[in-house]
Amino acid sequence: MREYGEFHDGWFEGLWIDAKTTHVFLSTKERERFVFVADGVAEQAIDGIKSGNIIFEVLIRDTEEVFLRDIQCLYALRTVSTGEIQGANLLEKARLQGWKILEINPSYGANCLILANSFELHRRDDWLKQYFAISKTVSG
Repeated sequence: MREYGEFHDGWFEGLWIDAKTTHVFLSTKERERFVFVADGVAEQAIDGIKSGNIIFEVLIRDTEEVFLRDIQCLYALRTVSTGEIQGANLLEKARLQGWKILEINPSYGANCLILANSFELHRRDDWLKQYFAISKTVSG
C-alpha cells in the first residue's frame, strides 16, 4: 500500500470520467494541484461530494490488498449469499487481472474508490500539457 500523506487536509476538487479513464483532481493543503489518472477502470464508487471535500487520506492498494468488502462497495452487492458468491467471483477476477484500488477517504465530503489497471499521479500543469498535447495530435 502506498499512502499519499501530502493530501491530508487537502481537497478533492472533482473528477472527469473519459471512457475507461478517470481523472481525479486533488490539491494539497498548500494548494498544490495534482491529478490521479486511473487507466483501465473496471469500476468506481464515488459519493458524498460536497463543497469543500476535505481529504483525510489517499491510498493506492495493490492487487493483494483488494478485499471482498471493496468489491461489495464498488459493485453495490448485497451481503446475502448471492452477493457473496458474485463478490467472490469478482474479487478473483480483480486479482487475476492485477487490478489495484485508489481510495480517498474524507474528513468531510467525497468518498472515492476506483478499481483499475494502473494509477499515475501528475502535477496539474504537467497533466494539462500532456493531455492537451495528446488531444491536439489525435484531433489535428
